[in-house]
Amino acid sequence: MLRTTLAVTGTDMGNVQLPDPARGGLRIEQHTGLTADFVDFFAHVGEDGTSCAQAARDVAQVTVRDVESDPVFSEPARLAILAAGSRACHSVPLTTASGLCVGMVSAHLDQPLNGLTTAQIKALDTVGGQAGRWLAWHDRTVVLDALEHLHALGRAARGTRLRRS
Repeated sequence: MLRTTLAVTGTDMGNVQLPDPARGGLRIEQHTGLTADFVDFFAHVGEDGTSCAQAARDVAQVTVRDVESDPVFSEPARLAILAAGSRACHSVPLTTASGLCVGMVSAHLDQPLNGLTTAQIKALDTVGGQAGRWLAWHDRTVVLDALEHLHALGRAARGTRLRRS
């Protein structure tokens, strides 16, 4: 998903975020081309002050043509993004078939952006939907299967002392 988003937007800086079940908001899961300070600052994003928060809230793509002047950013977020060399960004929600946002991918560009073409927006919408449906499937099947397996192990081990090997 990240690689495709970066290819469609023509950049090499970006990140993937997933919901943070403990704190709410989004947490960075994967990134490339971003500074350590950027990753530290945006390790967890709340529900406002960034384009990714707006895209998650609205379940819609958000294009920031110029980070320096766009009102979507809080001032600390703006400064952290600019310090990382990003002047524009585009956030794509990862959505389920029912339209629920289950993640976010954002591309960061080193120059202000005139906007994306209709074809780029459509391609990113398609990929965001595919990735979101895969994440939902993964949570419904793989994660639940693993939890059921752990519960079965716990039931089988009742009354016995477990040892680490």
